[in-house]
Amino acid sequence: MKDFFKDKVVCITGSSQGIGKATAQLLGDYGAKIVINGRNPEKLQAAYDELVSKGVNCFQVVADVSKPEDCESLISAISKEFGRLDVLINNAGIASHGKIEESTPENWASVVNINTMGTINTTYFAIPLLKQSKGSVIIISSMAAKVGVPGHSGYSVSKMALTAYAKAMQVELENQIHCGLIYVGFTANETEKTILKPDGSYEKLKERQGLKLASREDVAQKIASVIYLRKKEVTLTFLGKLQHVILKFAPGIVYKLLKKSFKDYDDMYA
Repeated sequence: MKDFFKDKVVCITGSSQGIGKATAQLLGDYGAKIVINGRNPEKLQAAYDELVSKGVNCFQVVADVSKPEDCESLISAISKEFGRLDVLINNAGIASHGKIEESTPENWASVVNINTMGTINTTYFAIPLLKQSKGSVIIISSMAAKVGVPGHSGYSVSKMALTAYAKAMQVELENQIHCGLIYVGFTANETEKTILKPDGSYEKLKERQGLKLASREDVAQKIASVIYLRKKEVTLTFLGKLQHVILKFAPGIVYKLLKKSFKDYDDMYA
């Protein structure tokens, strides 16, 4: 797998922290030329400095993936710098919470514009380069895409839409571009990770407790494997796979768990 990634040009959106940065480090260690991206120049520069100090061949582009013009500039910068693109990992996204009756249309638009349209925007401009290289589009999704999570409906909707997008792409661009859809399970988040509140403001995401969490490095390894093996769809972590099985064979159990989680919603975000 290391030989496979050597000198490949890989763009990872939302890579100034978290899974994106961990994936940049791993694939950079494998010899790939890494393009990192984020909308916060200071955070992106800090990630760039860290990756370069660890020997990663790195190129940074500030861009807000919710804006089509920024995505066009991102792909144009890659084309100008490298003349090719082998892998696009659509990782940029925001976490959000809010009851349906409390979440404003503006709040919904923020979530969908980043989580859904961010992937669509970036992929649209990357397709010509990826067709030339017969490369890969990777879509980082969530187990929330498989159910409508109460208190997080906007997030679930934004991720469910990506499933339809990925499955359509797998048919339309078959034998031209590989499209891999990854349902990430429960993963350890960084201390600076934020979540969008129903009023449109952000707060720090509380550390997940009482769960066996996958590390960001483990998820990065799985992403590399999906690219290398050109897999179409994978569900990560034991808890994620367990949820998938229960949804398929005992959906009533999931419904009861969702009801319980919603009862705890106010305490969770008090």
